[in-house]
Amino acid sequence: MGDEQRGHRPRLAERPADPFKALGNETRLEILRVLYDRGQASSEVTGSVVPYSELRDAVGIADKGNFNYHLRQLDDRFLERDDGGYRLTFAGFEIAKVIDLDAWRSHEPCGPTTIEDGAGETEPLTAVYEDSVVKIRRGDETLYAHAVRPAGAADRGLELPRLLEVAATLWRHTSEQLLAGICPYCQATVERSLHTDDEETTGGNASPWSYTFDATCTECGPLGGSHVGVVPITHPGVISFCWERGLDLTERPAWSLPFVDDAAVTPVADDPVELRVDIELEGDRLAVFVDDDATVVDLQREVGE
Repeated sequence: MGDEQRGHRPRLAERPADPFKALGNETRLEILRVLYDRGQASSEVTGSVVPYSELRDAVGIADKGNFNYHLRQLDDRFLERDDGGYRLTFAGFEIAKVIDLDAWRSHEPCGPTTIEDGAGETEPLTAVYEDSVVKIRRGDETLYAHAVRPAGAADRGLELPRLLEVAATLWRHTSEQLLAGICPYCQATVERSLHTDDEETTGGNASPWSYTFDATCTECGPLGGSHVGVVPITHPGVISFCWERGLDLTERPAWSLPFVDDAAVTPVADDPVELRVDIELEGDRLAVFVDDDATVVDLQREVGE
C-alpha cells in the first residue's frame, strides 16, 4: 500500500542546501545557454538532444575532464543525458529562459495614470508600472499587484493601458488557481481563509479592505490574497448570472467590478466566519455565501419586478 492510500503525504526528495550553487560558474551557464538555443527550433519544451562533442565544441572547452566536471555539477537537476547527448530538464529550461531573456532587467517606470476618478472623499484609482510590477492604487494603498516581466512590457511599448490588460488577465488566472487550491508557483496545495475587519492576514500586512481572504501554500508559504468579492468570480452560477445581464467576468478586471467592495459584503456568521457578497445587476440580486475557507457554499437569487 502506497503513502497516498495510507493517508500520508508523499515525501519529496530532500531540498539541496543551495540549489543555485551549481549555476555560479560561467561555463555551466554557457552550457545551459547552448542547450536552450539549440532547443528553440524543437517542438519539445526542453529542446532536442545535443550530442556531447557538439555541445563541448559550442561551449568552447577543449579539456574533456574540465568539461565533464561542469556537466556533472548540472546533471539530473538542470540537464539530463539521453541518447549520447544532453538536453535540459524543465528546471534547466526555466533557468536558461530567464538568462536568455534577461527577464527582470531594469526599466523605466510608467505612470501613474488615473483609471477611475474619485468621488467625494474617495481618492481616484491609479495605475503604475514599476519594479516589474503593475500596481493598482487608491491613494497610497495598493489594492492589486501583479508582476509583468520587462520583456513583455517592452514588447507592448511600455504602454500602461496594454500592461493593465496583461496584468488583469494574469491576476485573474492567478486568482483562479488560488481558489482552486493550486499554488501558481509550485502547484502544491493552497489553503485559504477569510478575514474580517482589521485582522492581519497570514502575510502580516494590514489590508485596505475589511473583508478579505488569504492563501497559503503548503510548500511556498503565504501567497497573499484579495477582497472576498473576488471569490465568486470563478463560480459557474455567478458567471451565468452576470453574463445574462451583460457583464462578462472574463473581460472585466477585478478592480472595476462593483461587488469587489466592502459595501457589497454582509457578515452572516462569526465562528466560523461566513460572509454574503451581493451582486446587483439590472435590478436583480444574487447573494453569494462564502464560508471560512473562501469557498462559495450557496447562491440565492432575487429577481426584481
